[in-house]
Amino acid sequence: MRRRKTQAISDVIKEVLKQQNLNKGMLENRAVHYWAKVLGPSVARATHRIYIRNGILYVEMTSSVLRNELLMWKDKIIENLNQAIGDNIVQDIVFR
Repeated sequence: MRRRKTQAISDVIKEVLKQQNLNKGMLENRAVHYWAKVLGPSVARATHRIYIRNGILYVEMTSSVLRNELLMWKDKIIENLNQAIGDNIVQDIVFR
């Protein structure tokens, strides 16, 4: 007998994580890992430490010139990161 309402295991896991409010940490981790993918290797080389707390992504930069350039593009960076993550996790970015 064949089951009619089958689901992929990945969909079931995502649903369970969402119901248990465990997916936030996973999505925040994605934001940190997608930083280099979204902004490219040259920006990734100029960043020391990246972490997220309460929807705010903190990025320590080695170049003040690059930091000022990224400040001008902050809204677009937030939009691109959230799009790559697939959820609205990053609310703000603080460049240090």
